[in-house]
Amino acid sequence: MFYFYLIVFLWSGTTFSDDTKFSTHLQAKFHVKACTNCHDFFVKKRPEPILTIHKDVTPDMCVTCHDKEVTGFKDEDEWFARPGIYTSGMNSKKTCETMKKDINAKFKNDSLVARQLEKHLFEDPRVLWSIEGATSNSGKLPDGKKQVNLVKGGLEEWKKQVNAWIKGGMKCN
Repeated sequence: MFYFYLIVFLWSGTTFSDDTKFSTHLQAKFHVKACTNCHDFFVKKRPEPILTIHKDVTPDMCVTCHDKEVTGFKDEDEWFARPGIYTSGMNSKKTCETMKKDINAKFKNDSLVARQLEKHLFEDPRVLWSIEGATSNSGKLPDGKKQVNLVKGGLEEWKKQVNAWIKGGMKCN
């Protein structure tokens, strides 16, 4: 009888995943275009047509098009992603370590990294903008365009997965 249940279990495709690892859910979510387009913007070569539209654009010029009507935020500091915090192409371990290091450097207190990560990942308007359905302007771009590659699953799934990772010791593997 044991073998019957084992076969049914294996046949069902059910697998156990370690939700405490960054690589299980969060790596893919950190690397959707809604995140990496902004984090890569001034550090990597931009593809056409973005390159043509944004030729010679500097970070301080972004607010010309990405204004309050588009972003939903009054100040650019609320939505502008600092370039180079992490970039596309980083593996799971590098993405996780770079993010944790940046959070620690920004707040200068490594004993509060978990709380700082929760605050940033659950409350920061830039993060919420990239999560499908987290804000009324999630993924909204100038000229009525919408970023189609958002973090899927919504805010509740995001919080559940981030909390599992933080409570599991913020493993970078």
